[in-house]
Amino acid sequence: MVIPVLPNNAPFSEAQRSWLNGFFAGLVSHASGNGSAAAVNGNGSALLAPAADTLAPAAAPAGEEEMPWHDPALALDERMALVDGKPYARKLMAAMAQLDCGACGYLCQTYSEAIAAGHEKSLTKCSPGGKETSRKLKDLVAKEGTAGGGGAIAPAAGGTGSATPATSAPGKLANAGAFGRHNPFPARLLKCDPLNKPGSMKDTRFVSFDLKGSGLTYKVGDALGVIPENDPDLVSWVLEALDASGAEEVVGADGERVGFYEALLKQYSLGKPTDLMFELLINTAADPEQASQLKQILADDSLPEGDEVLDLLRQFPSAKPEPYEFVTALNPLQPRLYSISSSLKAHPDQVHLTVGIVRYVNKRERQCKGVCSTFFADRIKPGLKARLFVHPSHGFGVPENPDAPMIMVGPGTGIAPFRAFLAERHAARAKGKNWLFFGDQQKQYDFLYDAELEGYKKDGLLTRLDLAFSRDQKEKVYVQTRMLENAAELWKWLQDGAHFYVCGDAKRMATDVDNALKKIVAEQGGMSPEAAKAWVADLTKNKRYQRDVY
Repeated sequence: MVIPVLPNNAPFSEAQRSWLNGFFAGLVSHASGNGSAAAVNGNGSALLAPAADTLAPAAAPAGEEEMPWHDPALALDERMALVDGKPYARKLMAAMAQLDCGACGYLCQTYSEAIAAGHEKSLTKCSPGGKETSRKLKDLVAKEGTAGGGGAIAPAAGGTGSATPATSAPGKLANAGAFGRHNPFPARLLKCDPLNKPGSMKDTRFVSFDLKGSGLTYKVGDALGVIPENDPDLVSWVLEALDASGAEEVVGADGERVGFYEALLKQYSLGKPTDLMFELLINTAADPEQASQLKQILADDSLPEGDEVLDLLRQFPSAKPEPYEFVTALNPLQPRLYSISSSLKAHPDQVHLTVGIVRYVNKRERQCKGVCSTFFADRIKPGLKARLFVHPSHGFGVPENPDAPMIMVGPGTGIAPFRAFLAERHAARAKGKNWLFFGDQQKQYDFLYDAELEGYKKDGLLTRLDLAFSRDQKEKVYVQTRMLENAAELWKWLQDGAHFYVCGDAKRMATDVDNALKKIVAEQGGMSPEAAKAWVADLTKNKRYQRDVY
């Protein structure tokens, strides 16, 4: 299959050309029954690749290349050791976060191949990998270059040398009707209620939407894509920093002409500055010293964590690009994905989410907000509508056998899919045993869905409920702590055919849980660490170890 790529002399900026190349790749992939990437992150939320409709598995099909470095539980140095002697593109791939989150517009494999082939210039698109990934990518590119340097992967047969997007086997979409990624359904918000009790240090919301008349369906384990809008105050501050009125005409992310304010509110991301934004500000800075400082930050990748476009504009006020130039250096505003925390069997015509509201003060002491989470909490009220679509999961769901036991580990907002799993099994009267490990900071404030979970435990659906509230005692207690305390019983459940699920943070919690699982297998199964690792890998291959991590 030939993927169209705009030539370098096309009348578009680099940012627009990159976005359009991804868009064309998605269209071709979609037309052939295939898809590109997206994934769940954060509070169960995530970014979605511009043209993605389905999630492709990153692993190569059976009989093709093994990629042991494609594991988010591995540290960067471990992943790089595994690609020693491998082609350049695979080294680049190992530097990615290994989450296939779609934030970059690719999967980890296709992003790396696009860089190696010279079709992708930006080395900072891997949001989950952050500075660690971007620095490693810059180091690799400095050493080996692009366009096939260092043994780049050859394009697929019949290709043109362009990056080929990862694909999945053709299949039916859960939302195969009129509404989908490119035609989102305007759903009415029913509720956005606090789940934490007053006094909590967190703000977690129960969010529900009305799906009546949409024709949208989903299965537990799927995600909901939501198309947010930026904070109007943030947009106004950006306009003020640029001495712009907002009425200026610019080209929107969709290629149509639109007012500058409208474009910033609804179409472009105002988060972390792109390399193109740095270059634009360098070229438009009237103060040579400010231009020099911008060059140094870009070269060193030393932008403080949490800094956004507005912070850069305020720090370097002599750089005032024209609105039409400014938008070309921004990434399109992407939909966010959230793990669905409801079952249609229990709540027909509704979809529920469990959303952690993101608010933080960055190093410049500016209050920052999560785009979509505060869209729910602050900018859309019950009765108003948001545009959304269903994003089918990539194999994350309840066992096909209703009698199979389930072990679920989901602290904080990681409870989201497991609330759906339990509701599904309750409605289906499944007989399989269910064990949930849940944790958060303090029980009196942060026991999400407490009445519901205690009710499931009382009626026997929830066989075991093990809780870990880290700040309720002097020593920190986490879900992996409870796993190790119940190692013998957990091993027995696994021996009885239990499916093991994890949802939550990939770098910390999910890694700690994975290590605890391997330790339990080694000790209870009388295995060496290497044998335990192989046993857990086999559990994954048999689809009995599934992770929804971000």
